[in-house]
Amino acid sequence: MDTKHRVNNFWKYFMGVRKEIEHALKNNTEDLEDLIKELNLQVESICDAQVQLEMQDGFYELTFHGGANKTKQYICALIKQNSPKELVNDWIVNAYRQPLSQDAWNAAVKIDDQEYSGKDFIVYYDIDKQAKCIHTSIYTEAFASLDKQRAYHVAVAMLELFIGEMELEARIGDVIPLKEAQTNAENYCLLPNFYEDLCDIVVDEEWMEYASPDEIYSAYKLDKEITSETLRKDMKLIITTNPQLQEELLNKELDSCNEAIRFGAEYGYLFYEIEQEKEQIALVRQQLEKEIQDLFYPLSIARAIGGAIGTHYGYIDLILFDKDAFMILLEKLNEHLPFPVYYQNFHS
Repeated sequence: MDTKHRVNNFWKYFMGVRKEIEHALKNNTEDLEDLIKELNLQVESICDAQVQLEMQDGFYELTFHGGANKTKQYICALIKQNSPKELVNDWIVNAYRQPLSQDAWNAAVKIDDQEYSGKDFIVYYDIDKQAKCIHTSIYTEAFASLDKQRAYHVAVAMLELFIGEMELEARIGDVIPLKEAQTNAENYCLLPNFYEDLCDIVVDEEWMEYASPDEIYSAYKLDKEITSETLRKDMKLIITTNPQLQEELLNKELDSCNEAIRFGAEYGYLFYEIEQEKEQIALVRQQLEKEIQDLFYPLSIARAIGGAIGTHYGYIDLILFDKDAFMILLEKLNEHLPFPVYYQNFHS
């Protein structure tokens, strides 16, 4: 079953148990844990993501989080996009983990029979103005008994809980766990206060702000000498919201492609021959990507995730959520474009 239909089935299930969930959240009943467990099973069947339920300021809140995995981020965004209109008055639906949620305030890590909450972690940080990111070192006395890898995973997990998935991905460079507190650090705060400091830095430094983690673009200029005119071998510039996918493809690996297939989706690309003047090449590709996005994504059929410019071809990379509908609509689209575009998946 394709991703689009899996998402539709999830919302049918959710609306069937909506009243039970609202009652459990409002009254903090014992069956809330079972309802969350069942919701998690439903979302795992779509893309191996998880859900978070809470109630704040009179609103019910449902959050999907797939971590740093881009395929899961795209699908979580699709789930949010397809939220039933009946929920809009009472529910807040998030496609990624938000900062300072109830999960953060209630979080506790148990190490050597002792629990450590957010206030037991100190964040030391340096502002990297050139890279436009923040390098962090995190201390808690619990790290003294942990190996470096375990301490790192705890530090990142706690950091994500308090600053959210988007800021972790967009702003944080290094995350270094410390076994001893620093005595001469210039910038530091308790972990629960770090999000406020981070927001102030973004404003003061005038860094770009993002709407969601799946909309963070990266650009890569390929240094290799281009000697081929074949598809994807003539690329000289890549623009993408999924750097991991591009790295895998360049290394002839298919992990992300196979994962997408498991979730009922497909990674692929549109391509067309470049016939524009040199100064128009990037502009034409960018405009075409926007038109593709505006056409396919509102229908939950496909999403543009970047693309590339080659010496002979222009590319628009996609994740498809409903391939059959995509191919039908692509045929109709080609009737109106000034030049033909063709589709090819990445895994064949």
